[in-house]
Amino acid sequence: MYFANPWGLVGLLALPAIALIHLYHRRFPPLEIAGLHLWGAELRKESPGRTRERLPWTRTLLLELLAALLITLLLAEPRAGGFDTRPHLVLVLDNSASMAARGEHGGESSRDRALKWLKEQEPRLGRTGLFSVLTTGRRPTLIAGPRADWTEMLETLERWQPLETHHAFAPTWDLAAQLAGDEGELVFLTDQLPPEQTPMPRQMEVRAVGQQQNNVAITAARWLFDVESGEGNLFARIANLGNEPVEVQLQAVAKGQAVIKETHTLSAGAEKSFEWILPGGLGQLVLQAIAPGDPLAIDHELTLIEPKVRLVTVAVTLPSTHPAFEPVRRILGVMPLVQLGDPGSADLIIAPASDVPVGPRGLWWLGVGPVRLDEADRNAAKTVIGPYLIEKQHPLMNGIVLGGVVWGGVQTPPSGVTPIVSTGTSLLLGQWSNLPLPAYLLNIDLTASNLSESPDWPIFWTNLVEECRASRPGFRRWNFHLEESIPFTLDPARLSEPAPLELVHKGVAKPLIRMEAVQIPPRDSIGVYEVRDGENSVGRFAVNFLDREESNLQDLSSGVRHALMPNTVSGIHWDNPFSWLLVLGLLVVLLVIFSDWYVLRRKR
Repeated sequence: MYFANPWGLVGLLALPAIALIHLYHRRFPPLEIAGLHLWGAELRKESPGRTRERLPWTRTLLLELLAALLITLLLAEPRAGGFDTRPHLVLVLDNSASMAARGEHGGESSRDRALKWLKEQEPRLGRTGLFSVLTTGRRPTLIAGPRADWTEMLETLERWQPLETHHAFAPTWDLAAQLAGDEGELVFLTDQLPPEQTPMPRQMEVRAVGQQQNNVAITAARWLFDVESGEGNLFARIANLGNEPVEVQLQAVAKGQAVIKETHTLSAGAEKSFEWILPGGLGQLVLQAIAPGDPLAIDHELTLIEPKVRLVTVAVTLPSTHPAFEPVRRILGVMPLVQLGDPGSADLIIAPASDVPVGPRGLWWLGVGPVRLDEADRNAAKTVIGPYLIEKQHPLMNGIVLGGVVWGGVQTPPSGVTPIVSTGTSLLLGQWSNLPLPAYLLNIDLTASNLSESPDWPIFWTNLVEECRASRPGFRRWNFHLEESIPFTLDPARLSEPAPLELVHKGVAKPLIRMEAVQIPPRDSIGVYEVRDGENSVGRFAVNFLDREESNLQDLSSGVRHALMPNTVSGIHWDNPFSWLLVLGLLVVLLVIFSDWYVLRRKR
């Protein structure tokens, strides 16, 4: 047993107070009578005034003490887990962004109607009910409870703002069913009834509070930068997700100036792509697609960060007579955002496979065969045609199939190389182990192979350069969707710094783990974020809502789908039974006190 309100036990102080009062008698005024000798000594009462006497254990005193004790226990609210029959409502809230879509002229949203329905349940559940509230999303989230009271639950829901992109509800339903058990009530509040064939918990009731509406949304956007021209290219796709033509005003603002301002008419159900050329150096812009009466604010405005150029500098140290010199120079010449440089400033070095990989941490190195260049070793090299064993999980092998490739010039590789591509006992592509830099060995003679003419050749080099680019300090991208993780690389020289690494959004800073490759989880709100390393800014990125399926409000509906297996709790719920017993006992004691008073009054 325990007390729900332990402070109520302060009422026990009333017991000694009542006993103290009974220690004193009232001083009656002197009363002269005749025939005092007729009064027996046993009937004589002392009138000591306010002097203390022995405590008189009368029926009145005992009843008053019992009444004070019962009132104290009633205030303290004793509880016992085995007798607690309070109803438990497990509420699942659809956290999709469409729940925030408002009606005409800023009317009610589905979120508002869901809260309105819940508040209407106060007469049935508010006083005695317990509540567990979950929101759907990429992962189920318990935002109130488990088993919170009415006030706590309402305070939490007033702060709830649905924002998620399209997602599955089943994981949250499963967790809610476990919380509800066999006796809890399970309700799913959404803006669209799920299809009849959707598997759902049998004890779950579905209440849809949506309303079909027209909507205009930005469904895709991308900002690119052209190094040669020094200009940016902004691409956007605008959709009219309604059954009527609509006039849409497109505008983009950067540094307080409008850089785009156009008006277009989109027919019903149409989706149109746009492209604009922007000057470089804008830094950040806000793109809007404004239509009259647009119900969903989150999908017609985007904040975009101007992308930065991340060039990869490649140093080719192959001699001009090397068999791989021309094929390597040719492929590097057509790759975007790649520049040739000297080894001192290079991010990636292409060297003969006979060299030993050396360099500082963070430098990438690729040795291209033949492993040994003397004529005897080249003549003794093997030519293989597969089958090839490819480590598909390695990032350099993304999209590599080696179909129809003849691999020539295979020699015995040096020790300390782990295979990535092999055939039989022959290592064809491997990675040096126990080195501070990513170093790879391509065991091949390109004059005796058709690899450089196969589709896998440009794929391999793209994978290599992009992995090298991703390892450079800074962000790989600057504009993300809500459901995307945000990777960035910290400068290796900053790994041992004592300064805090923080993610800042709207003035609120959250700590990040200081490591070389940081993966920021998907964000829960849109806007501009900044990563700060102490007093220095690592960079900024933007998170936006882009989800055509969630922006389509044409399928929203209202209705009720009752549970196939309702909960087994009866419609009448008793509060704590101890409270009722205490109230009943208190009424009995008060009745006895009144009867005692009445009898004594009649005897006077």
